[in-house]
Amino acid sequence: MRYPKYMCETDFQKVNMIFEVMRMGVDRVKICMGLGILLLMAGCSAGVSTEPESNLQEEKQLKEKLQIEEESQIVCSDDEFYVQCIQNLNQGNNITYADGYYYFRSQTENYSLCRTKGTGMPVEIVADQIPGSIYVREDQVYFINVSDSRTLYCVGTDGSGLKKLSDFPMQELVVLEDKIYFRSVYDREYDPFYQLTEDAAEDDRYLYSMNLDGSGCELLIPKLCMEFMTDGEWIYYMVYEEGVGYVLYKSSLDGKEEEKILHKEDRIWDILPYQGDLYWVDVEREQLVRLDEQGEEEILASDVWRFTIARGQAYVMNEEEIRKIELTTGEESLLVEREKALEYGGQDRKDTYSWHVGSYNRGIFLVNGQVFAKYYESESKGVLWHILDGETFIVFEDMEPLTAEELVLDTSLLYETNFYYPGRTDENAGQYLDADGEFHYEESFGTREDGSTYGDFSITLPKFNSELTSYEQLNQQMEKLLELALEDKDSFFQEISERDKDKCISWCRQHGYSRLYIGETYISMYYSRGGYEGGMREWRNSLPLIFDRETGLMLHMDDLFTVEESIYMKRLTGAIYKYCEMKGMDWWNDAFDNNVLVKNFGDLRCYLTPDGIVLCYERYEIQPGASGSPTFEIPYEWFADIFKQ
Repeated sequence: MRYPKYMCETDFQKVNMIFEVMRMGVDRVKICMGLGILLLMAGCSAGVSTEPESNLQEEKQLKEKLQIEEESQIVCSDDEFYVQCIQNLNQGNNITYADGYYYFRSQTENYSLCRTKGTGMPVEIVADQIPGSIYVREDQVYFINVSDSRTLYCVGTDGSGLKKLSDFPMQELVVLEDKIYFRSVYDREYDPFYQLTEDAAEDDRYLYSMNLDGSGCELLIPKLCMEFMTDGEWIYYMVYEEGVGYVLYKSSLDGKEEEKILHKEDRIWDILPYQGDLYWVDVEREQLVRLDEQGEEEILASDVWRFTIARGQAYVMNEEEIRKIELTTGEESLLVEREKALEYGGQDRKDTYSWHVGSYNRGIFLVNGQVFAKYYESESKGVLWHILDGETFIVFEDMEPLTAEELVLDTSLLYETNFYYPGRTDENAGQYLDADGEFHYEESFGTREDGSTYGDFSITLPKFNSELTSYEQLNQQMEKLLELALEDKDSFFQEISERDKDKCISWCRQHGYSRLYIGETYISMYYSRGGYEGGMREWRNSLPLIFDRETGLMLHMDDLFTVEESIYMKRLTGAIYKYCEMKGMDWWNDAFDNNVLVKNFGDLRCYLTPDGIVLCYERYEIQPGASGSPTFEIPYEWFADIFKQ
């Protein structure tokens, strides 16, 4: 099986020299002329020598010298820059290079789209958004905005003119010439020729293209696309075909020409075309595999999870180490090694979790001829960008060390000490509550033969007194909440009546509150609805409520902040993500790339404490069900500049 013919390395170098002569002026001309004369002399010497082996060795040495000189003296051309960026597509392409700047997703606590000229240089925020894939074209930065449901945005390289280009979520994207290629959910609007007629599943992804201004979006390949990659001339994409297995296709950029390349019974990952060959990771066997132009497969390395290729070398990463592999000889050298991760978060190491948990938040990248890696730095900094300096990696973007408590507080003790809840005396809240009791209601659906009840339903809500100027308004809202809860009682009893009595004997439902906090400006409480209706465990839905102490009116989260939602949610969730990094919580990796803390967050999902704001999530939303309903308390100091005191 044959693949497209690619230029050899020497041809590629010559093209680079021509680009540089055109771009860089007299000084570059002198350099390129010198290199050209050197190459010409090598060719002349080879032509007149009577010792072929000696001349071949001399030509090889001169070629290596030319490559070294070229890499140190010549800046990458625009075409070469895009080839380099393409190689990072499967790992999210969170860093790129253009016009003297690296554009990247910061790994500090803000995770913004930033730029810098190099290691140790000032870092500028280009857009206060969390970016996914990033590409620069002329004076525009195109990026998937994780902060806004993974939709497509662009912004000027100087940070001006932030613009939203699409309304639907994207996975990977790449910019080639005047087109953007990406994966997204199926949308009939962009399939005018009805290439697909079935309803696509929510998580299915198809390959699209659109113009740089967001117009002209169209379905490029009418097949469910599991992964795609490009060499700048062709698009390679993976699909699953019933009875065949996993099939790799090669398509023209307009989707009109197509060729089947190979098929596998087992899934392969991170496909990368390089100089006519194809490379991928066999995940089951953790091997880096090469398929040459003649169709021969070769295992290049074992213990590989991620990789990138540059200058005839593969850089590979696994849980414990980063290695460099010479593609021609197979010679390996170790660059970084760390202790092996222990199961269940072992604590006898600083890095308490593996580097790679199946998302784009770890990886190894090639940008501007430099090799970058993202991995765990320390418990006070979490995961940072590193750059290869010689034969070792050093920190590329550093940050001031933090303690975990600066980001997220431990709320387990606060539940018992800082709140009022029914049955507990609290001087702070108790003085504002009615001495005659609370709003309370209880009723049971039926009575067993032994006199005990089943189908128990209850409601408990606070009743405020005149120590609060807004107590009448507050109590009116509690009464409305009571009415809504009683409607839920009717539906609960109706459901029991339609079922076999023996199957509902343990059913119950409660509406109640806890964690009542009365502050100088705000009043908040944790209202919940829960119970048991069969299955492994009880269930609960949380509905935290916040009120203005002066007026008694219920507030929404937007009412608490001086900035728009995307900004304050980025600040709050960024603290949680960095906290989870630092604490070694495995789940944060996938959660971050899909921004589940924002995606699964609703308006009435927070409450206040004396120390901060607590974000509440339901069971299964961001962690397995056994983890319960996660809550995160972010201290006021972290967002005081945007919070209405």
